Amino acid sequence: MTLLLLISAGLNVMFGIALLLLWQQDRRFAYVRWWGFSWILLGCGLSLGPVLHGVIAAGPAQDIQSLLASMALMASQLLQVAGAFDYRGRTLRWGRALPLFATTMLVLAVLGSRDFRSALLFGATVMALGCMTSAFLLWRRGRRSERWVSLGFLALALVHFSAPWLEPQARSMITYVSGLLVQTTLSLGLILLSVARAHAETRRQTERFSKLAEHSLQGLVVLQNHQVVYANPAARDIFGFAPGSSEQPEDLVNALVPQELRNAARERHQRALSNPEARIEWEATRLDMQGRPLLIRGLSSHLEWDGAPAELMVMVDDSSRQRAVDALRRQALHDELTDLPNRNFALERLREMTYLGAPPFALISADLDRFQLVNESLGHAVGDALLKAVARRLCNRLPPQAQLTRLGEDQFLVLLEGEADSASVQVLAKQMLALLDTPFAVEGAELFVHMSLGAALFPQDGGDGASLLRAADSAMHRAKGSAGASFMFFDIAMNGASRARLDAEQSLGKAITEREFLLEYQPKFRAGSRQLCGFEALVRWERPGKGRVSPADFVPAAERTGQIKALGELILDIATAQLRAWLDAEGQVLPVAVNVSPLQFDDAGFTSRLLALLDERHLPHDALEVEITETAAIGHVDRVLPQLHRLRKAGVLCSLDDFGTGQSSLTMLRNLPISTMKLDRSMIDPLPEAQASAVVRATCVLGHSLQLEIVAEGVETEVQAQAAEALGCTQLQGYHLGRPLSAAAAGVLLAAALGVQLRTDSMPTQPPSV
Repeated sequence: MTLLLLISAGLNVMFGIALLLLWQQDRRFAYVRWWGFSWILLGCGLSLGPVLHGVIAAGPAQDIQSLLASMALMASQLLQVAGAFDYRGRTLRWGRALPLFATTMLVLAVLGSRDFRSALLFGATVMALGCMTSAFLLWRRGRRSERWVSLGFLALALVHFSAPWLEPQARSMITYVSGLLVQTTLSLGLILLSVARAHAETRRQTERFSKLAEHSLQGLVVLQNHQVVYANPAARDIFGFAPGSSEQPEDLVNALVPQELRNAARERHQRALSNPEARIEWEATRLDMQGRPLLIRGLSSHLEWDGAPAELMVMVDDSSRQRAVDALRRQALHDELTDLPNRNFALERLREMTYLGAPPFALISADLDRFQLVNESLGHAVGDALLKAVARRLCNRLPPQAQLTRLGEDQFLVLLEGEADSASVQVLAKQMLALLDTPFAVEGAELFVHMSLGAALFPQDGGDGASLLRAADSAMHRAKGSAGASFMFFDIAMNGASRARLDAEQSLGKAITEREFLLEYQPKFRAGSRQLCGFEALVRWERPGKGRVSPADFVPAAERTGQIKALGELILDIATAQLRAWLDAEGQVLPVAVNVSPLQFDDAGFTSRLLALLDERHLPHDALEVEITETAAIGHVDRVLPQLHRLRKAGVLCSLDDFGTGQSSLTMLRNLPISTMKLDRSMIDPLPEAQASAVVRATCVLGHSLQLEIVAEGVETEVQAQAAEALGCTQLQGYHLGRPLSAAAAGVLLAAALGVQLRTDSMPTQPPSV
């Protein structure tokens, strides 16, 4: 009987060890480990209990042996239940199980010290309940194999429970034999159940990953010795293999890899095979089965395949994305209308060519003259067609070393590589201008266009792309100032002029706000008597720290930026304030003429504000004279004429400045509500030449017929003064008679003139002699 118990205990330990070895193969299944330790503890409990119970004499040693046997058997049941819980995907609550285990052991110890049979019955009951719990867990929602194992646990529960009832010491032969058979059968069942479940889980994982690979959008390829041993559908589709076909080229590298990349592909394959930790990212061109290039991005790593090293390639076809990137890049660097490279391309190319020590080259900025007139007259469709025609002709005729780009609207840029001397640049510029001598056939019409060209040379005109472009543009804009198609090289003085214009434009707003402007007053004299009859107010800009700025610089800048209106309002404010001061000091004033820009007449409220200003300062309206140039009056007649009529009706004097420089007609002169006509200095300067005198005489006759004052501007000599008086001019103005004066000096001159006039007016009139 002892031998039978030893065999049963040994088999349980062996089955437990077998389960642990099975768990070592796949540690995901913890229940196999719990059942392995449970069976080992069961074998140890049987060895320490029934086998050694009769060997050790009664006493403390036997008590310790009984306690250890009980602990092993109870722990075996606890781990058995833990394994059943884990098999069902649940977790045994150890926080409750361990106190229950300790309580069970305490009860067994107490019962064992008082009544061994009671302890035996309690222990058999606990072990039977443990087996029944395991049986319940495996039976519920179990498959057929699981329910057979569940029946084995029930049979083992019956063996444990019946043992004390068959024999008081639980040493019945029936118990031992039946226990050996049930435990052996149950052990084999647990091993088979664990193996079957592990295989099922492995098969499920394999199917899952197989589906992932088969449905993946990424290509998966396994290579051994440059032969494909596995390729998923995505990979076969990337390279154009027929669906469902298993055919492949004998030498994959020669078939799908361009010749210049084959050595790199073979080297990467060997690295992946030799290094289990290899992770090699790569991007390269491959060929599909039709020989078309593909851009492939891939990741190569080591893989064991059928016991041999292999290369696993995960890849995506990046060709469509690359084509989209190329299209976006082309769109970013090319002009859609003319298909020429655009400003971005030019800037990038200039950045590449302007490094330190780079070879010299030239840049030509080209702008079509009066192109806006084509758009306004014939429409933008014709303008676009003309731009395409110009681009096409220049592209076809320019030499290969000349790269043509379109900077925008009607401006082009020619990058002339390898040509740095001015002579060859000038030859190309003349060639470009000559190309436009032939008209363009556009939308059924023949159109002539001309260009203005400006050239800059690297490195002398600029060390980077931005400065070279500025230099070429400055030269081109200077060329635009010349009549007809023209070409200019950049000169450093152009930079200074451009900076001065920019500086003036940027500083004007602050200067107007801080009233950095002042007026000087140039006197006008009555012809014949040479008495003072008025002033012309001339604006001056005194920039703090920079001195005086010429009106030729800041007045055009104010008109370009739209600040002329604010500047004009400031000039009128200063002039009327000065008139008020003179009126307070002298009791009367002479008219002061102020130049008004036609842009000020764009404001419908200009006349109202001017009259309100005069009334606010209690000035007679005829103390102010508004001057407008002949060209401005003719070019903006619709806006200027109504407001001039209103000013004249209110008593404000109006004069036509620079007469003789525009295209005035007799009808226009008759309709303008002016009181004065000022002859431009270009008419006075040639006097007393006969032809000039004839023109001035005719003009004066015209002015007198319209009852206008005639002012001769630019009188520099006494000869000119006398000639102007003799020809009919009524007022004289110029450096010969009086230069522009400060407000204080003009006030002194005014006071003196008014004093003379007062004395003359107060002299008694002599009666005529009889």
